[in-house]
Amino acid sequence: MTRRRGRCADCGREGLTITGPRPDGAGVCGACYRVHRPKARCEECGALRFPAVRANGRSGSPHTLCSRCYRAKRPQRVCDGCGRLRKINSGRVGHAELSLCTTCYIRWQSPVTCGKCGQLAPPAAVPGGRTGTALMVCARCYEPPERPCGVCGRTRRTSAKATADHPDLCLTCNQAATVTCRACGRTARGRRTGLDGRPGCFACILADRLTHQLTGPDGRILPALLPLREAILATGNPQAALSNLGRSSSRAHPVLTDLAAGRLPLTHAALDSRGTSRSIDYLRVLLVAAGALPDRDEHLHRLETFARTLTTAAHPDDRQLIALFARTHVLRRLRRNLDGAPLQPGPAYRARAELAAASHFLTHLRHQDRTPATCRQSDLDAWLDETRRADSTRAFWSWATRTHHMPNLDIPTKTGTEPSHFTPDDHRWALARRMLADDTIPDADRTAALLILLFAQHLTTISRLTRGDLHHTPQGTTELTLGPTRVVLPEPLADLINRLPTPRADRTADHLHNHDWLFPGRHPGKPLHPTSLARRLTTLGIDPRPDRNAALLDYARQLPPPVIGRLLGLAPGTVDRWATIAGGKWARYTPPRPT
Repeated sequence: MTRRRGRCADCGREGLTITGPRPDGAGVCGACYRVHRPKARCEECGALRFPAVRANGRSGSPHTLCSRCYRAKRPQRVCDGCGRLRKINSGRVGHAELSLCTTCYIRWQSPVTCGKCGQLAPPAAVPGGRTGTALMVCARCYEPPERPCGVCGRTRRTSAKATADHPDLCLTCNQAATVTCRACGRTARGRRTGLDGRPGCFACILADRLTHQLTGPDGRILPALLPLREAILATGNPQAALSNLGRSSSRAHPVLTDLAAGRLPLTHAALDSRGTSRSIDYLRVLLVAAGALPDRDEHLHRLETFARTLTTAAHPDDRQLIALFARTHVLRRLRRNLDGAPLQPGPAYRARAELAAASHFLTHLRHQDRTPATCRQSDLDAWLDETRRADSTRAFWSWATRTHHMPNLDIPTKTGTEPSHFTPDDHRWALARRMLADDTIPDADRTAALLILLFAQHLTTISRLTRGDLHHTPQGTTELTLGPTRVVLPEPLADLINRLPTPRADRTADHLHNHDWLFPGRHPGKPLHPTSLARRLTTLGIDPRPDRNAALLDYARQLPPPVIGRLLGLAPGTVDRWATIAGGKWARYTPPRPT
């Protein structure tokens, strides 16, 4: 069937292919039709989007699907070009057209001489077409036209061409146009076709999509999911919440739909059965913060899962020994030390390294035709000399020797290495002055950097500071609890830390976040991860380890070890080691007795 060509009723250009009608029946070209094209509810993901195929249409699909779901479920047919079973790019079932896959469809086009590079290639733009180009160009040389946006004024790619109702719009302004919402009547930023093809503000579009997503087959929302809905709708930036929902559609949307429909029980085990992804992890955290799921120590659970996976992947003769080491030593030691507290990232990483090192060592022994019972001293020495990061194996050796799974061998003691990277004092003080004076840097980053540069704090300690660690005295000073003795903060730093946490209106379910954390993370109720904090500080020129080493060395030169430990919250062995490095002579120092 040949489509007719004529004058577009919107843009007024002549000789264009008329793709479809406006709501009043006037024919428009393809670019203008996108503005008026009606949306439909996808029967797979439930989102209101432009349909790629309609039920019982010419594609042969029995369902109405959006482009994302259609690409995932597009049936495969034998390509007439290459003869392989592929997803077909062109050619309808029951017609005389060739069925071609994407690769063959491009090759099947008649090549032309590109007006820019002179190469023979399929055309991407032709003269007189809707692109407005005067040359026949290939896909490599084609550059989409750019025009000034009628809203923001920037010269960018045009997403919606000018009509009688609006000027040329770039992609950003077209998606966030100022509309009169058909649901609430307000004039606000939104989308022209967001509510069943009608204009809607972002808040009402978010409410519509979320309600449809959480509504079960009986037309009701489960009571356990109502707090989650209210938390997401209470966001200060519904556009950001919509964007978050869109980015998580591949994994979290099906899970949320199955939870709402009752096909998936609302338990941690049910979520675990759907695999691991960031979107599912974030959904789990939201459900926990909303009270729909009980809290769970995620780091401990992941460590237990890692231990089971490692045991399953090991040699059958080594599985029992690895499982015994994980259960009776690694996990038991962690639970005893935690005493009910949640596991932190650092100890979890070290425990994982010990388990992996034990598995690698047993595999190494098996390649040497030995078992743990026949292991020799030379095997341990060679492992330490030849293997990278072999120190993590010492825990397994000690446990195996103590439990008589290995002979009573001499396990080499790990020799401590002295710190070798220090920031020069003049550079450290220059960084501190910059953090105090530069208002363009976020308050949280400035505060974290100053706690490293001035108080030698570790990133893990900084990320877990709360409002309860701040104390305001009647004299107007601010004190921070880092150890048994509070530290009086100087006025510029005190002013910075009192502004924390920095309010953020763009977070999804913001009121579920625990606002007691001075450095809150993206997940509700969780602090900022130390690795994320380190990444942010590195962009500011802060190198946490050398900067902290320099600050500790400065303290060790001026103060006795017991005072440093009480002020900064450091262990006695740590401050004694730093006193030795600094060459301090505090052997006769007697700390004052507490009054």
